Amino acid sequence: MDICYSCGGDIAVIKDRPYHYDECGLKVIIHGITQYDCLACGETYASIPNTQRLHLLIGSHICEKRKALLRPDEILFLRKDLHLRAKELAKILGASPQAVSRWENGKKPIGETHDRLLRALYMMYASEQANHVICQGALDIFSELPAKSERKTITETEEIVLNPQEWLSDTGDCCSI
Repeated sequence: MDICYSCGGDIAVIKDRPYHYDECGLKVIIHGITQYDCLACGETYASIPNTQRLHLLIGSHICEKRKALLRPDEILFLRKDLHLRAKELAKILGASPQAVSRWENGKKPIGETHDRLLRALYMMYASEQANHVICQGALDIFSELPAKSERKTITETEEIVLNPQEWLSDTGDCCSI
């Protein structure tokens, strides 16, 4: 990058300034990335490589925090990084779309059960994206679970049938459905 995208002026390259990554909707500071300042108009740019991996790291950091329920901005970040609409997340979590909306806009805190489920769901998704698959298709598994009103009572035990290849293979894909 030699010229400013906005005005065509000369730019200065800055490598040692922390970058406030406000674009993700959270207070995230990134160190060690190249930034550009236009000397003519004052516009600033940042070169952020592999934003998908960065978002997985941010999401994992959110999920690993302790001593507090997820904040509204964190819930919104996780939902967006899961590439879900509020209605889809509500179905997966077994909540109403209105509940998800209230969690995200801060009108009602997320409950402990939904907090834990959202964290677990995100961590499974992050594992899939990082090719460290523990359970393939986690979003599909949760989205296909019946809602409370649709559940049926099962009176007999269902069999689980497995072949040795399913758990002895080195692919790490032992939970593929």
